[in-house]
Amino acid sequence: MVAEITASQPEYRGGASRPFGVALRRGVEIALGRWLDLFGTDEPALAGSARGVYERVGTGERAEGRSLEALLAAYRTGARVAWAQMAAAATEAGVGTADLVVLAEAIFVYIDELSASSVEGYASEQAAQAGYRDVVRSRLAELIIDGESGREPDVVRQLADAAAWAIPQRLAVAIIPRPEQSEGRRLPPAPPDALLLERGPDILAIVPDPSGPGRRDRLTSGLGDAEVYVGTVRPPHEAALSLAHARRVRRLVQAGIVAATPVVAAADWLPELVVAADEGLLGELASRALEPLQTVPDARRDALRTTLRSWLDQQGDRQHVAHELVVHPQTVSYRLARLRELFGPALDDPRSRLALRLALITEA
Repeated sequence: MVAEITASQPEYRGGASRPFGVALRRGVEIALGRWLDLFGTDEPALAGSARGVYERVGTGERAEGRSLEALLAAYRTGARVAWAQMAAAATEAGVGTADLVVLAEAIFVYIDELSASSVEGYASEQAAQAGYRDVVRSRLAELIIDGESGREPDVVRQLADAAAWAIPQRLAVAIIPRPEQSEGRRLPPAPPDALLLERGPDILAIVPDPSGPGRRDRLTSGLGDAEVYVGTVRPPHEAALSLAHARRVRRLVQAGIVAATPVVAAADWLPELVVAADEGLLGELASRALEPLQTVPDARRDALRTTLRSWLDQQGDRQHVAHELVVHPQTVSYRLARLRELFGPALDDPRSRLALRLALITEA
C-alpha cells in the first residue's frame, strides 16, 4: 500500500524516505489492524481512539499543506491494493463469489469511514488556520493604518509573512460601505490581495496600488450599487493619510460636490480636495468673492452663478458657454454684461478670477 500510494500520488512521492513517510506507514498499519479486528464483530468501523487517529491524519495533512484530494486518493489507492490482494488470496482459497462481494463492499465502506474522519480533521484545521490568518490580517491592517510600518517595520514584516500578504511599495486605503446589520451578514468581499479591518462605522480595505488595470472594478465586485471611497496612493507608512483622503472625498460626495460613482478615488478629485481642506477659510473666501451676487434677487442669482462658473471654465468663450448651458449666445452676452456690472474689474484680474473659481468649484 505504501509503495503504491507514494508511486501514484505526486504529493506523497518519495515519502517513504521523509518524516511523513513514517506516519504514512503507521497509518496503513493501524488501518489494516483495525480492519482485521472487525471480522466477526458488530462493532462500528471506527470508534473512539480509532476515529481520533484518522481525524488527526486529516489535521496533519492540512497543517503540512497537502491537499485533501491527495489524501482521499491515497485512501482509494489503499483500498484498491487491499481488495486486489485479499481477493486473490480468497479466490485461491476457494471463497465463494457471494462472500467476495461482501468483502469488497466491506473494504470500501471501511475506507469511506476513514475518509470521512480525515475530512472532518482536515476541515477543522482549515477553519482554525483561516481564523488565525483572519486575526493576523486584521492586526496587520491595524498596524499599517496606524503608521507602524514606518516605526516598527520588522514587526509589520513578520505579521505580513504570517498572513501570506506581500507588503506593496505603494497602497491606498479604501472605505467600503458596511452591509446592513442583520443576522448572518458577513463583511463585503474584497480583492484577495486586500486587507480588511472593521473600524467604527467603517470597513477599511488596504489595497495595493489601485490604479493598475482592472483593480478599481475588483473593489466593487459583489457590492451591487454600493460606493467605495479610495484614498490617495501612498507608501505604506502614509496609510493614515490615504485614509484621511478617502474620508474627505466621501464627505464631498455626500455634500453633492463630487459625483457619486461606484468607485470614487481621491486622486480623481485633487482640486476639490485641496479647496475643501479648510472649510472655514473656503467659506470666508466664497463669501467675499461672491458677495456681489447677494444683491441680485434669488430668481436671477442661480442663472448668473451658473453662467459665471461656465465662463471661467470655458476661458471666456461665449459660444462654448452657450453650448454648455444650452442657451442662446445672446443670453450669455446679456448675463455677462450683468456680471461685469456686479464684479467690475475683478473679472479681468487673475487673482480675483482664481478666487472666484475656488469659490465656485465646490458648490453643489
